[in-house]
Amino acid sequence: MAKDLEGTSAKPVVRSLLGNQIADSLRRDILLGVIKPGTRLSQQQLCEQFGTSRMPVRDGLRALLHEGLLLTDSGQHTVVAPLSRADLLDAYLIEGTLAGMAATRASSLATEDDVESLMDLHHAMVDSDRAHDYERVAQLNWSLHRSINRMSRSRKLLSAIKVISLDLPRDFLAQMPEWGAKSNREHEVILNSMKAKEHDETGRLMTQHIVESGQGLIQYLESQGLQLD
Repeated sequence: MAKDLEGTSAKPVVRSLLGNQIADSLRRDILLGVIKPGTRLSQQQLCEQFGTSRMPVRDGLRALLHEGLLLTDSGQHTVVAPLSRADLLDAYLIEGTLAGMAATRASSLATEDDVESLMDLHHAMVDSDRAHDYERVAQLNWSLHRSINRMSRSRKLLSAIKVISLDLPRDFLAQMPEWGAKSNREHEVILNSMKAKEHDETGRLMTQHIVESGQGLIQYLESQGLQLD
C-alpha cells in the first residue's frame, strides 16, 4: 500500500511544478509589459509554446487568475487584465517593508565575514554593470537581496518575502540597464550602514530601495507605451 501511495504522489508534484513555471514565465512577461493588457491567451498556443499538456497550462492560468493578472471576458476567454499603478506600488511597498525588516535583523546578526561576502557580491555587480553585462547584473542583484534576507535567520520573514516576491519580476534590471548604476549606489549605502551596525537605518534604506525600484518599473512600463490604470 505504501508503495502505491508513493507512486501516485509523484505525478501531482510534477504537474504542480510545471504549472508554477508556466505561471512564473507569463507573470514576468505581463509585469514587464511583454504581454499587453487585453491580450487573449489561448491554452492551445500556450501548450505549444511550453511543450506541455493542457493541465499544467490550466494550473498556471488559474494561479494568475487568482492573482488578478488575468480575467475571463464575456466570451469566457482568458485575457490579460489591465495593470494598476496602485497595485504595482503596493506590491513593492509590501516587499520593501518585509525586506526592510529582514535587513534590520540581518544587520544585527551579520558577522564581519557576512558583510564581506555581501560586499563581494556588490563589487561583482558593479563590475558587471561596467562591462554592460546586464543579465549578470540582474542575477547578482537577486543573489545580493536573497543573501541579506537569509541573514535575517527568520523563517517567517523569508516565507512572507517569498510569497510576495513571486509577483515581481526578478530581472527587471536587465530590461532597464540605466537603473543598474542607481542600484549599485544604493546597495553601497545599505552595506556601509550594515557595516557601521546602524541596524534601523539599514532597514529603512532597504525599504526605500525596494519602493524606488517599483517606481522605476512603472516608469519603464510607461516608457514602453503601456497604459496603467
